Amino acid sequence: MSQFVESEKKSSGFELCGRMIRDNESLVVFIDGVGRFEIPGRVLTGVLAGFGDEELSWGRVRLSESGRGLYLDIGTFSYVSPVARIRAVMEGRNRKGPVSRVVNAS
Repeated sequence: MSQFVESEKKSSGFELCGRMIRDNESLVVFIDGVGRFEIPGRVLTGVLAGFGDEELSWGRVRLSESGRGLYLDIGTFSYVSPVARIRAVMEGRNRKGPVSRVVNAS
């Protein structure tokens, strides 16, 4: 007779909720049930280079403290995408990338 071990999976703090694509020189973010948000290439380049946060008409774009994630603050929610995946999309190595909602932000 086989035994089953039940274990509880810890929440990652992120919930997959959208995707991003490149449109010319801009990064376009689609968030399910929320909408479409465009980050112009010059803004994205500045934020990824560490020159600081940028305010856009729909919210704020900022780099994580570690520099490995790009946050989008839209309304009362924060969304994040890995910088490595953003670079891959913008360089044409990937067609699209994931966007996650931050669930237990502190």
